[in-house]
Amino acid sequence: MGFLVYQRKRVMRRKIEAQLQKKGLYGDEVVRGPFKGMKFPTGKYASARFEKIIGTNEHELFPLLERLAVTKHYSEIINVGAAEGFYGVGLAMLFKDARVICYEALEDEREQCRQMLEANGVGDRVEIRGRCSASDLAAHKPAQNTLVWMDIDTGERQVLDPALVPWLKNVDICVELHDCLEAGLSDLIRGRFEKTHRIERFTLSGLDYDKYPELQGLLFDEIHAMVEHDRRGLHDWFFMEPLNRS
Repeated sequence: MGFLVYQRKRVMRRKIEAQLQKKGLYGDEVVRGPFKGMKFPTGKYASARFEKIIGTNEHELFPLLERLAVTKHYSEIINVGAAEGFYGVGLAMLFKDARVICYEALEDEREQCRQMLEANGVGDRVEIRGRCSASDLAAHKPAQNTLVWMDIDTGERQVLDPALVPWLKNVDICVELHDCLEAGLSDLIRGRFEKTHRIERFTLSGLDYDKYPELQGLLFDEIHAMVEHDRRGLHDWFFMEPLNRS
């Protein structure tokens, strides 16, 4: 996306957000999805903040998260690429007995994550760390029931490798894949795990706009500015469960 196009989109977003705030349609608390009730620090920027609050951001994963909340009991969750803490905090809220480790390379994002922990009262169970490498994961001794939740924009090639991190063969993994940024990553990750895991695929998809009253009355270019992804193409997620846990 060109710089000027991006700036115009930012200006439009701020204008629409202000209008919705005046109408009481946009605040600081997530209103839909499995993380409903999560609080964002007032007035603080976060990537895709509007989408996360109204429940459009990565809505394709909502059925998975809702299913896991019912069927799984994780004692440890490792969130690699935690950003401002949306998934780290949300997963801590869903799995109230789990210890959560959030890896995030950027200091600004780590500070936002700390604020998110405080706003949602889960700081006693969530640890924030810096950049995560394969060697960092290999040195970790995971709990028996562990979930790895990963989104590191093509870094999955280097980090999500059971040849370097053998314990990955025995844990649940949800990874965002980035073939739109680097061709062949889905096939690479599938090849690494297809003998040890049952692999379920989720794909970025469109929205049913009728479900979101915040978008009613907006023009199509305004809707696009508010909720559509900026990436060059579609991307997938894999949710992978071990065939045999050891």
